[in-house]
Formats: sequence, C-alpha cells, structure tokens
Amino acid sequence: MPAYRENANHAWTEDSVRLILTPSPFSRESLYHAQEIGRFVALPGYFTERERLSSYLIVYTIAGGGKLVYGGETHSLGPGQIFLIDCMEYQYYAASDEGWEIAWAHVSGPALGGQYGFYATRGGPVRTLAAGSRIPALLEELLAYCETRCLRNELLASATISILLTELMLLNTEADRADTALPGFVAEAMRYIERHACERLTLDRLAGEFAMSKYPFAKAFKQYSGFSPGEYIINTRISRAKELLKYSEHTVVEIAGIVGIDNVSHFINLFRAREKQTPLAYRKTWKSPRA
Repeated sequence: MPAYRENANHAWTEDSVRLILTPSPFSRESLYHAQEIGRFVALPGYFTERERLSSYLIVYTIAGGGKLVYGGETHSLGPGQIFLIDCMEYQYYAASDEGWEIAWAHVSGPALGGQYGFYATRGGPVRTLAAGSRIPALLEELLAYCETRCLRNELLASATISILLTELMLLNTEADRADTALPGFVAEAMRYIERHACERLTLDRLAGEFAMSKYPFAKAFKQYSGFSPGEYIINTRISRAKELLKYSEHTVVEIAGIVGIDNVSHFINLFRAREKQTPLAYRKTWKSPRA
C-alpha cells in the first residue's frame, strides 16, 4: 500500500488555532472523535497537498476564498461553503490571493465511512450552507470541547460530531430544501403502500393512482423518501412480517403469503438480507424467555 504523503505551506496568522489531539482508547475505539481541529486565517500561499491519511476532513469557509482539487475536479470556495472529503484520496486545497479564513476538523469514528459514502453519492464534496445553518456553530462548539480534554468533553465532542455529520448528510438533499415537508403525493403514496402492501403492487399501479408517469413518479419518490418504491414496499412487508413473527402463531409460509410474498424462499432471502437472520431465527430470538 502506498505510504502517506503530504506537502504543505503552513502560512497562517499568529492568532490562528490548531489543536492536535490524542483521544483516549475508549474514544478512539467507540466514539466519533476529532484528530485535529482548528480555525485558521490562512495567508496567500497557504496550501496542503496529501493522500493516504486515514481521516475525514471538514473545512468551512468563513471569509476570503480558496480552492479544492479532489476527485479529479477543481472547486472554488467562498464564504458560506463547506466541504467534506476522505483524506485517503488525493487532495489539494489552497488559499486565494485574498487569504482564506476557515474552521476545520479532521474527524474519525466507527461509522464514519458509511456516512461519508452517503454524503459523497449525493453530490460533489462542496456544499453551500443556507442562512441560519447550525454547522458553523457546531464547529465552534466542537473546538471548545477539544480545548479541554476529559472524558466528559470526549462524550460531548462525539455527540457534536454526530449532529454535524447529520447536518452535512442533509445538505443538498430534498430534506434540506426550504419546503422540508414531503410533497403531498409522496406522503400519500407511502400511506397507500402501507395500506396495500399485502397486495400485488407494481410501479404502474402506484404511478397510476397519482396520475403520473412511472419514471417521474419513481424518481420523485426516491428523492424525497430515500427509498425506491420497490424498496419501500419490501421494507413495509418485512416490518409487517416481523410483527407477525413476534406476536402471532402463523407459520413462516403463512406469514409470507399474508404480507404479499407468494414464494417463501424469496421471502426468507429478503428477510435475511435485511435482518441478518432467517425469519425462524428472528422468531426464536423474540419468543425466547427474557428477563
């Protein structure tokens, strides 16, 4: 595996803040944690070029400007913009001729890879924050927790990073629009699926219920709900099956039919893929005596 590589010009003002942290073993293994964090007023000529660093980097532009080269693309950065990148990949970021004031954090944690994947598949690395976004305040809060190192602050820092990541994942998704509520037809379609999940539901039938063509319907449903119509139908059926496995005496074959899946082998495969165990194993877990 290629080794870590970095080339940089650390040109920033004397009042800039940079904290290099050594988390406790508990924090390193079990919590979100900051590896480095700071607030810079970077001068013209400041840059960092690196790759193969096991870290995720958040950089928020407070004032001035900069640029980011990442994933083979170059991005201009201005006030109110933020980026999140995987530092294992090649990256280059630099201040513009006017300088660059930034708040930043290198973070890590047990589930961060999956969350970064969610963020990365919904747009490029750079996002523009809406007025009133919580993210700048969360970065300041995280810096404050990291300035005094104790178990309490490690726990609070982990909670703050979790909220920060959630806010980042919501950026530029449908949930981040000014009209945060689901469109009426999507909410109604979800309720329709929940009422009729045991029946034969097709994309044509669903789109027809709402007088839409099936492809625009499927696209909008996915954008706003996070699931394709087919995924939502399956998950609704599996949720109903779990209820029956826990609270009824129906056999697995009967339950498959009740929830709208005629082929019991297919039902078992769908259930196992989502629950990491068979329906029978799930039933035994929940019906075993528990204190």
